[in-house]
Amino acid sequence: MIILLYGKDTYRSGEKLREIVANYQKKHQSGLNLKFFSVEDSLEDLNNCRKQVSIFDEKKLMVIKEVFREERIKKEILEKHQEMAESEDIFLFYEETDIKKTDKLFKKLNESKTGVMIQEFAPLPSKKLFNWIEKEFLQRGVKVSREAVAYIAQVGGEDMWKIKNEIEKLSLYKKEIKKEDVSFMVKTDAQTDIFKTVDAVARKEEEKALLLLYDHLKKGDSPFYLFSMLGYQFRNLLTVSDLLKRNLPYKEAEKRSGLHPFVFKKSYEQVKKFSPEKLKEIYYNLCEMDLKTKTGQIDPVLALHLFLFNC
Repeated sequence: MIILLYGKDTYRSGEKLREIVANYQKKHQSGLNLKFFSVEDSLEDLNNCRKQVSIFDEKKLMVIKEVFREERIKKEILEKHQEMAESEDIFLFYEETDIKKTDKLFKKLNESKTGVMIQEFAPLPSKKLFNWIEKEFLQRGVKVSREAVAYIAQVGGEDMWKIKNEIEKLSLYKKEIKKEDVSFMVKTDAQTDIFKTVDAVARKEEEKALLLLYDHLKKGDSPFYLFSMLGYQFRNLLTVSDLLKRNLPYKEAEKRSGLHPFVFKKSYEQVKKFSPEKLKEIYYNLCEMDLKTKTGQIDPVLALHLFLFNC
């Protein structure tokens, strides 16, 4: 069986990933047949894992992140997708971005009548987002005004990790939240701080990067939120790096990137500080650490430290 989870709402897709892994672990408690692969691994590694005979009568669950970014592994899966779909084992592909509906692999998976489950996690429309925010506060025993909900949604935009992070902080602040409380507590400079952290990584200023990390944690920012912000920016850098390889004029590259002009400008400046190989190495390391935190394999704060140490 193949499961594909994808979309910009990485908070809800991450929740779904954790749910699938947790349910699998309840049924298959040996832990020997739950495997995680990086995008640097090949389909041969996945198949070798599947062909290994287990001493337990268990299905295997194999999780791999960012398959659709790598043409090499996409091609391999395209050739073997039917065999994988018909397998009793589970191949879970986890993507933290949109996938073009015209993508060859996506089209093949979408056309499959059996053995494939696809779930998209697009940003919630306003009404559903407002209801989701209210429900999160209610679960914490906190009352929240409709004006406060609207303001949180406005500040968070499509970033559900930021919204969840602010809900956590506000819930510790008061048991009845109004708009002025949100205005006082919610900060909007996290993206700028992430640019600073990435700059420190580029300059190999490990101590500065760690201090910036500690500042976030002291302010109450969730380590999961920090991983989402780092992932967002390094994906931007990979996008800009790919565009620069084509020698496109600045304005044309900015248009094709789909990024906000400010974000593109910062990414354009930062990407020159990394070699393409180093950028991919850092991003794959980040993906691996992020996946381990999402599936409970490692403490998220420790994972952030390991990521920065290995950059």
